[in-house]
Amino acid sequence: MAGKASREWKVFPIVKSKEEKKRTIIVGLKSDNYSREMLLRFLHKVVNPRDNVLAIHVQEPSDTFDPNTFYIHEDICQAKQVDFLVKVCNGDSYISELGYQVRVNYATILAVGCSLSGIKQSVVNDCLKELPPSCSFLVMDNSGKIVLQRQGTSQQGSIYAPFRHPLSSLSEKSYFHQQRAASQLRKSLTVPSSSTASSIQQTDITARYNIRKAVQVPDLWAEEVSHGSLILEAKGLVRHFTFQELSLATNNFSPEMVIGVGGHSKVYRANLEDGQAVAVKILKETHFPAEDLLHEVRILSDVKHENIIQIIGYCYSKEMHAIVCNLLIGSLKQNLRLLKWNERMGVAVGVAKALEYLHHSFNPPIIHRDVKSSNILLSGTRQPQLSDFGGAMVNQSSEQISASTKPSKVVGTFGYLAPEYMMYGKVDEKVDVYSYGVVLLELITGQEAIHTNEANHESLVLWARSLLNSGLCERLIDPHLSGDYKREEMEIMISVARLCLVHSPSRRPTMEMILRLFQEPEY
Repeated sequence: MAGKASREWKVFPIVKSKEEKKRTIIVGLKSDNYSREMLLRFLHKVVNPRDNVLAIHVQEPSDTFDPNTFYIHEDICQAKQVDFLVKVCNGDSYISELGYQVRVNYATILAVGCSLSGIKQSVVNDCLKELPPSCSFLVMDNSGKIVLQRQGTSQQGSIYAPFRHPLSSLSEKSYFHQQRAASQLRKSLTVPSSSTASSIQQTDITARYNIRKAVQVPDLWAEEVSHGSLILEAKGLVRHFTFQELSLATNNFSPEMVIGVGGHSKVYRANLEDGQAVAVKILKETHFPAEDLLHEVRILSDVKHENIIQIIGYCYSKEMHAIVCNLLIGSLKQNLRLLKWNERMGVAVGVAKALEYLHHSFNPPIIHRDVKSSNILLSGTRQPQLSDFGGAMVNQSSEQISASTKPSKVVGTFGYLAPEYMMYGKVDEKVDVYSYGVVLLELITGQEAIHTNEANHESLVLWARSLLNSGLCERLIDPHLSGDYKREEMEIMISVARLCLVHSPSRRPTMEMILRLFQEPEY
């Protein structure tokens, strides 16, 4: 075709199937952050495995476009085995160029984005006139909702591309992905500079959509949340909820629906449209709200264990950031005194299994850092599930950890913090072991880790340690049990608690050893 470059910038070389009939899809792109967001949602909701997706950006003389920003779409394309290409064209009509690309590539779908206010009918008519009847025109708004889908009305057909006079043909820029190492570097630098972002001008299609929003500098973590969460959605791991959906499910966040309040979140009971009862944890405002949300969503989507809370979805909106999980009856802290001894043993073993899974099934291990009775939730059958992974972290290698190492912030609750963590900031699996030991003391004694009265705050660990050192273990046992417990099991739990609370972390057992002590008393 005259005036058309033959090269294309191929982002993701994907193994192609000769047996499957693949669709070719054209997506119209702008330079702004909303366009990349729309493309991510489009790849998740509309594109099928092995489709060919061609992203087209029509560039004006004063416009700049950085193809490196589309490396953030790599994971979702690889997950769905999608062949993805990007073209940048110089032209005076966004609509006519998209129509031309539909014809020369025999595309069956043309997709564009629009604001939540919708798209003008005149724009729809202009687009449909450019498209053959074999091509569907699809419009997706900023929330990912498909607001329009119509077939093209052009009478030119789709067998041949329309002829273009050489004087009116467009010069087309193309890019080629040369080195994988270079792509990894670009992937970490996907956000254009503020000067680049501020220089982006609205193209013809945006003006006709009547979008009157000032161009803003893209938010790195907002884009990362969108990217990361959409990957998880594509893999079927989480569901995206809108603010409106959760507002309806919680009766407009009624105080009567509140089931828990913590230092960093508030939890509501919610009833979804399908009748499912869930818990909605709304994260309180932090310096890095998007980062905090994505961090917890990613970890929870990776861990699958019967004694760990199950994530259902998330909400990332300007109104709030929230995580949606399965609903349980309450926390260990709320129900401690109501539990019989066999139920307390079940909690001890269940939490040990959860921590053993985190510490020994991942490489490097996952450190929870905030194991405590209020973060251990109970099912209707009193089975425990470890929750609140907002402070969880992947452990560094032992060579990188030193006594002088301090994390950016200490996460945890006073009364449960290991001494080396509280004093030196040293973090490894043994900080969870120490906190678990405090939970065992709560199960044994029926008392909270910190007992508050008008005079002072009393530490359960200090009180229990004095009794253990004096050989007065019987005084630890919760009188509410009324002697209804198995002596051998009580002795094992007291022994394990003593080992977990040793001051030196190197002398504390691993969770693997602890689990064996409970399951194999002779060990």
